[in-house]
Amino acid sequence: MFPTGAAGVALVLLRISVAAMLVSNVIPSENPIVHTGELVGLTLLVVSLCLGVFTPVVSILSCCVEIAAISDLRQLGVTHLIASILITASLAMLGPGAYSIDARMFGRRLVVSSSDMNDD
Repeated sequence: MFPTGAAGVALVLLRISVAAMLVSNVIPSENPIVHTGELVGLTLLVVSLCLGVFTPVVSILSCCVEIAAISDLRQLGVTHLIASILITASLAMLGPGAYSIDARMFGRRLVVSSSDMNDD
């Protein structure tokens, strides 16, 4: 769940690219006026994705935001949006990687049961 090395770096790059795709899909390029509440929510999602905070949950929320963006297909290509949704869903399934706040909070732990202690 928290791979290190090249796989961990790849997950960092995947989190950053998902955050960038989320911004490009949600903020319209023609009229970049966004309501303050939407901007705050989007900023929280993007920062959480980049830092790897609650990655599976934030990825699912990002998928929901991108699905809601389907109604505004004037600026987006359908193929681009569907690819973005699929990549975001794959991040939710893969997890954050070792280079994330999730790894620090929920990383690998050594669990010692009472039966293991009695064997010594």
